[in-house]
Amino acid sequence: MLNMLGSLIGGLGLFMLGMWLMTDGLKQIAGDKLNQILQSWTNTRLRGLSAGFLLTALIQHSGAVTLATIGFANAGIISLRRAMWIVFGSNVGTTVTGWLVVLVGFNLSIEKFALPLIGIGMAMRLLGSNRGYANIGLALTGFGLLFMGIAALKTTFTGADSLFDLHFSSGLLAVDIVIFAFAGLILTTLLQSSSLTLTLALTSLAGGIIGLLPAAAIVIGSNLGSTTTSIFSVIGSQPVAKRIVASHVIFNLLTAMVSLILLVPLIWLIHWFQQLIVNDVQFTTTLVLFHTVFNLLGVALIWKLADPMEKWLKTKFSAVDETIAEAKYLDKTTLKIPNLALTSIRLELIRLNQHVLKMATHCIHKNRSVSWLKEQHKFTEQNVFKIGEFSRQLYQQHINEQIAEKTADLIRVSQYCDAISSLTVGIAENRALSSQPIEAELQQQLAHFNVDCLMLLDTAALDKPNPVVSNQLNTLEKTYLSLKSLLLRRGAEGRLSIARMDKELEAISQLRRLCQQAVKATLFFETSQPDPPINNLVKQA
Repeated sequence: MLNMLGSLIGGLGLFMLGMWLMTDGLKQIAGDKLNQILQSWTNTRLRGLSAGFLLTALIQHSGAVTLATIGFANAGIISLRRAMWIVFGSNVGTTVTGWLVVLVGFNLSIEKFALPLIGIGMAMRLLGSNRGYANIGLALTGFGLLFMGIAALKTTFTGADSLFDLHFSSGLLAVDIVIFAFAGLILTTLLQSSSLTLTLALTSLAGGIIGLLPAAAIVIGSNLGSTTTSIFSVIGSQPVAKRIVASHVIFNLLTAMVSLILLVPLIWLIHWFQQLIVNDVQFTTTLVLFHTVFNLLGVALIWKLADPMEKWLKTKFSAVDETIAEAKYLDKTTLKIPNLALTSIRLELIRLNQHVLKMATHCIHKNRSVSWLKEQHKFTEQNVFKIGEFSRQLYQQHINEQIAEKTADLIRVSQYCDAISSLTVGIAENRALSSQPIEAELQQQLAHFNVDCLMLLDTAALDKPNPVVSNQLNTLEKTYLSLKSLLLRRGAEGRLSIARMDKELEAISQLRRLCQQAVKATLFFETSQPDPPINNLVKQA
């Protein structure tokens, strides 16, 4: 019994480690492709369904696809409708794991290919100077460990029916089915992996510990339990994230209810169909076929209900009033996909940049009070802190050097935005102390300088970068030097008080520095440009 318990724990550990390594490697390989598919290849129901299925089949982790989808929806890049169908397709994509276990794990000599895969994969990981090869090596290592875990579980449960017997019955078939479905839900919630629950059900069925109907009920429960991961991930998130998870829960709940009601006839039909094709019917194959059929049945059931469900969900989880202090795009669900997290930071910076440039414009036009600008600066600092904290969390993920460099550039952009916000307060405070009139020529030159600054700030906005912004800054420098010379001359001539001259010099110096910070923010923002271009994402948002 102790030996079997040790083998069970070890098999589970190998399977989970293999799944984690394989998923991590495949996510890194997918990289921008994951972003591009979710952004551009999901404009119809079938495409969204296909994208969700293919991506989940590729990276073997429906949770990662769901979290990426939530991140894109939070950023406004894809609509709720697109996100729903990607998630539905991802649910169907989880069936691929079962087929891998049955067709490869149960029918091939695992030791003959799993151990070489682990060795080759680790060699590629350790020796590969190319990041792509290293990620492929990580995925191969995970693939080998995953099947070593399956082999360990299969060996553990072989002949275990003499020690364990889960063929008990309450006397009512309906009650038994509900009990085992609930067990599958709890197990998946605890393990946070429906694939692992499915593998346990398959190996237990192959070892004779459990019957086909209870195993099928466990699989239904695990399907419903897979929603708990996404539920936990959106606590405190944006309303659109909660709507997507709600659609996921409704889809899985509807599928589970119908599947439990039709469990016996569905199993009988699948078993009958198998007998028409093959002589030796394996219950493990029956279970995997059942898993696939009831997920496809869920898609058929939701097809007509999706539109009214979408309209209903849009009325739920209303957003609170937003200020710049509350980050809009920095959702923790995107951290698992570094490229998507980078896009989230860029979108939040565009929003922050629009806010601080608006502050600067109000400051130049003198149509907002100093107290209002101070309050907005306080909100700006809170947003900058959240961007920095989100970037720190991104660094803790498995990111490559390119992502790390771009993240550092974006942190610098946030600091430039903070500096712009701080300078607007300083300029407003200086001007509030300058109430005496000045001569018309000097006033005209100051107004001309203000107009040049406004034009440059408009060009330097992050959501519409312009290659001529550096040239505009050079022109502004000449205007600044000319205006500075005029102020000094008027002070020397006594036509302007020295105190007023100092205030005006300080104000134009601060305004010039503000413009410099805006241009630097634009230039560093451009160096962190991802693929696909952020401008396309912003237009869709």
